[in-house]
Formats: sequence, C-alpha cells, structure tokens
Amino acid sequence: MNSLHPCPLFFEKPDGSRQSLLVFLIGLLVLGLHAARAADQPKKIVLIAGPITGHPKESHEYEKNVTLLKHLLETSPSLQGKLLVEAHFKGWPSDPATLSDADTIFLTSDGSDRRETDHPLYVGDRLKILERQMQRGCGLVMFHWSTFNPVRVHDQITEWAGGYFDYETGPGPRKWYSAIQTWQARSTLGTPDHPITRGVRPFDTQEEYYYRIRFRDNDPRLKPIILTRPPKESSDFAVGWAVERADGGRGFGFTGGHFYQNWWNPDFRKLILNAIVWSAKVEVPPGGVESEPFERFKALILTGHNHPAHDWRAVTAALILALEQDPRAVVHVTENIEDLAAEKIHGYDLLVMNYCNWDKPGLSDAAKANFVRYLQKGGGLALIHFANGAFNLTLPNNQDSDWPEFRTNIVRRAWMAGEGRSGHDNYGPFRVEITEAKHPILARLQSFDTVDELYFRQEGVALIEPLATARSKVTSKDEPMAWAYNYGQGKIFQTVLGHADESVRKAAALIRRGCAWAAGRNQIRFDPPPELTEGALFREGSPWTPEQSRKRAERSKEIQNATTDATMVARTKGVVLVSARSLDRVGRSVLAEPINHRPLNGSAARRDGLALPSKLLNSTAVHPSPHAQGEGASFTAPGGTERARFGETRAALSPHSKDEPR
Repeated sequence: MNSLHPCPLFFEKPDGSRQSLLVFLIGLLVLGLHAARAADQPKKIVLIAGPITGHPKESHEYEKNVTLLKHLLETSPSLQGKLLVEAHFKGWPSDPATLSDADTIFLTSDGSDRRETDHPLYVGDRLKILERQMQRGCGLVMFHWSTFNPVRVHDQITEWAGGYFDYETGPGPRKWYSAIQTWQARSTLGTPDHPITRGVRPFDTQEEYYYRIRFRDNDPRLKPIILTRPPKESSDFAVGWAVERADGGRGFGFTGGHFYQNWWNPDFRKLILNAIVWSAKVEVPPGGVESEPFERFKALILTGHNHPAHDWRAVTAALILALEQDPRAVVHVTENIEDLAAEKIHGYDLLVMNYCNWDKPGLSDAAKANFVRYLQKGGGLALIHFANGAFNLTLPNNQDSDWPEFRTNIVRRAWMAGEGRSGHDNYGPFRVEITEAKHPILARLQSFDTVDELYFRQEGVALIEPLATARSKVTSKDEPMAWAYNYGQGKIFQTVLGHADESVRKAAALIRRGCAWAAGRNQIRFDPPPELTEGALFREGSPWTPEQSRKRAERSKEIQNATTDATMVARTKGVVLVSARSLDRVGRSVLAEPINHRPLNGSAARRDGLALPSKLLNSTAVHPSPHAQGEGASFTAPGGTERARFGETRAALSPHSKDEPR
C-alpha cells in the first residue's frame, strides 16, 4: 500500500538552522518578479554634447548630433517603450546624479589633443564620476573627436571603450601614433554577425576617419565593427569597434561622424543607432534599429530693412540659430527683398520674413506674382513680428507700396498705423500662454516667459485660431501672439513676437516649430534649451553672419560716397555719371543728361581729376537699386556664394512711441 508523505514545512540550512520552506519560496518569487520588472523597465540612454568651439559649419555638430539622435531613438518604431533618452549639452549634465542610473552614455565632443580640458571627461572630477558608472556596468559610446584621449588613461579607456586616438606616443614632432585622412571612404563590416551590424550594409561617405587606433595588445574582447582602407595604405583599419567588459558593460568607439550630412546615409545612421542600443543592453532588432523617414528642409530668411527701431541683423542672427536647433534645417539669408522675383526661391521649402519696407519702395509686380505662385504651389512662409506691417498704405511716404493681397490674405493680421489702430505694450517681460488649440505646432509645447513687444489691435477679417496669447497691460485683454493657416497649397505661420534677438531666443521653440510646420515637416520630439543660442558661434562656412553684413554695408557707403564725389567733380570737367537718382523703380538706368563717352579708365579718371577707388573703376555695379534694401544686401545661395548689392542708408531715424512698431 502506497502512502503519501506531506511536504516538510522546514528544511535544514548548512549552518544547522531551520528555514521555513514557505518563506523561502515566497522570497524566490519576489526576486523573480523584481528581476522581471527590471527587465521590462526602459533602458536609460544619456546623450552628451560638448560645447561648439570651432570647425566649419556642417562638421562637428555636437548639439545637432544629440538632438537628432534623441529624436530618432524616441520615434523609432522598433524601440517604442524600451528607452528613456536624455539629452545634455555643454559637455556634462547640470546634475551629474542623472548618470547614476544610466544604462549607457553617448559622448560627442572635442578631443583632448589641443588642450586636455577641451575633452569633457577631463574637467574637474568627471573622469572619476564616469569610472563609477563603468564599475557598475554602464555602457559607453565615444563618437569621432571624443575618441582623442590622453595616454595616461590608456588602461581605463581601453577597458571601457576598447580604444582611442593616440596623439602622444608616435614618431616625429607631432607624436601621433594614430592618423587622420579625409576621402570618399568605403566602409565595410568587420564582424558581420555582431548585433551592431544588423541591417547595416557597406556604405560610401565623404568622411574624415581616424585610424591606426591604440588598442590593447591581443585584446580578446575586441570586435572590429567597421573597416576601411585609407588612401596610400595597404591594409584595412578598424574605425568602429566594440567590447564587452567583465563587469557586464559594453563599449563602442567610432571615429567617423565628421560631416553632419552623413546622418542622411541610412546605413551610417542605422550603425550608430544599433551601437547605442546594444551598449544599453537592449536587443537590436534583426533588421537593425528603424528610424522614421525624415529629410532636411531649406529656409530663406528675407531681411535687409525694417523700422529704424528694429535691429534686423541681430534678429536675423537669432532666427538662424533658433531655426537651426531643428537638426533638419538649412538656413540661408537674402538682404534683397526683390529676390522674391527670382526663380531660385522655388528651391526653398520655407521663406521667413523679417522685413518691412519702412520708407522704402514696395515690391515689383514680378516679385508679387512670383511670391504668390510660390505660396500657391505649396511653399511655406513664416512672418516674424513687424513683417506684418509691410506693403500697406499706412507706412510713411509709402502709400504707393500698398499690396492688398498681402495685408489681407497672405497676412491675416496686419499692423495698420494710425490713431486708435495697431499698437503695442512697452517693450518688457510678459508671459506667453500656449492655448488649447489642437495643432501639431503645439504638441508638448509649454507656456514661457519672454521679453518683447506685446502687439494688439492687429487688423484683418479672415479667421484665425490663436496658438499662443499674452495679456496686454494696455488693452487688459489676452491678445493673440501666433497663429497658422493655409494659403493655396502653402502653409503660413505668423507670430507678432520677435522684436529683438532676446525676444527670438525666448520664443525659439514656438518659432522653430511654426517654421517646421510651414515647411511641411513633422515636429521633432525635443526642444533644445533656448540658452544654447546665446553666444553661439557663426563658424567658418556660415552662409551669412552679422559681421559680414555690416562690412558689406560699410563698403556700400564708401562706394556711394565715392560715386557722389566723383559725380560732382566730373560735372565740373564735362563728364556726366549716372547717379543713384537716375534709376527707375525697378533699377533700370535712366539717362537724363548727355554723357561724355570717353572711356572712364584709371588714367582718364586721374587726368580729369576724379578720385574713384580702383575697385569702383573695375565695377559695373556702381548704381544702387531701389530694391537693394537696407544698408547693403546679399543673396546667399546654397553653397555660400554671395553677390554684393549696394543700397541706400537713411540718416534720419523717426522717433518711436508706444503706438509705433519697433
């Protein structure tokens, strides 16, 4: 006969004590549940961008790298619910405690070769803070120049990330063991079965690769991920590599990434996304990390003149920096409003108007027609601050510049000067409240404080839905600050914010989002901190800078003065020059007096007593056009080519009151 034996309630531990089996089983269950919950928790990725210190535009774009990566990781269809992504700037988190639970850290920054503290890790006690994270198994990704590290930390860096650029132990005066070349590089897979290479194909990019990297001798952990063969070299070199550490941490180093445009290569992009995810111990999908389709957009800022109280150069500079916080934006500038007549505007996704023809002529018929055609065919437009006061019959000395289509349909709320009409609160601080309008511009956007002019009584009859409002001290009403609407197939974003550069910085997120919407793009998932634009560099290769603009204006004045002086002298010698006043409204020469047809070369000028600069004698563009707005203008085309234009300067500035725009 079989007998049943009940399960014992206790078992004897090795030390002779007895343990309740029930308590033991409950403990195992709790530990299992805790482990399961930990596995389900999103992995935390900390992205760190070093400060921008130099290098030409579109290279070493640390801040854009981080903004773009945060957006791509958060929107990846294959990573939904798996990640928590933080972005930090200026080289380090403001609160380093956030690193204490990071699953991986990504660093894009300067290296330590010029000055050790240029590298974020060698400022203060940051290396020790990083070491604590590595000891608990945190991952580390070092991107491009951040792979430059001093030999004194060889053991740590090779342990954590596998290798580094050695600039201290090589032969010759530079002491470089590692090397650099820039070329059209073919990048191949070093370990095709590694998770980082999933879905990645060999790719071709213009790249500045660092190679001959310093690794540990015979490091069994090291896996070459990307190989390339530099010019004049006889073998391939690892320019991307991965390690798995004994403490469970993972490291990845990559020496490419010099040129920002390479993010638009899908295999380059997938490689870096895979590496970040792998280093955080997230399973890389079989086809690699997907990223939502996205493309860059081109914006042209129209500027060059405004009300005398508006510093259009400073505002333009702030607009460039605000727009370029969207990592997809490419921004150019023209100071000639008549470029609206040019076919080239159809190559832009967006026009940004920071212009008013105060005491200036209106648009030519050709510019009006082309502008309307651009919008009706789907081009975008953003109107900033007093741009809504352009081309209307209330401007001083400009009644003939009135363009009803602009001030009623293109601009749905226009500044109309006059007693009891449009006005503004005094320039100062106020709160901008984001409305409850269901519009993509407003997704996750928070209300903010600004310093600006608060416009009120803007005129128009077409319907608008305010996206943001502010309480006026003058009207005691919540006045609309921004709205958006369609014109034909085009999209228009209008804001009356943006009086000064400070005003643009404070409203940068709203302006940038409105511009992206008008350009036909979805919003990025992250608003970089507005203080990033304060003191930002206009680097080599910038298509437009305030300083370049001022220098062109100064040169324009010199040429104008020389032309005026030469005209007066020439008339006393029987020579007549065409003056600025002898141009019709579209800039054609109108000869009102007979001309002495003697060649005006240098010797003739000296013989006739003319004191013309040599550059002017060789120039055919000595006559200012009424449509070359402001104190000197340029159209900056894609590629950075500038074409100088010569305009006029008003010496007398009208006084400003609270009922006048500034």
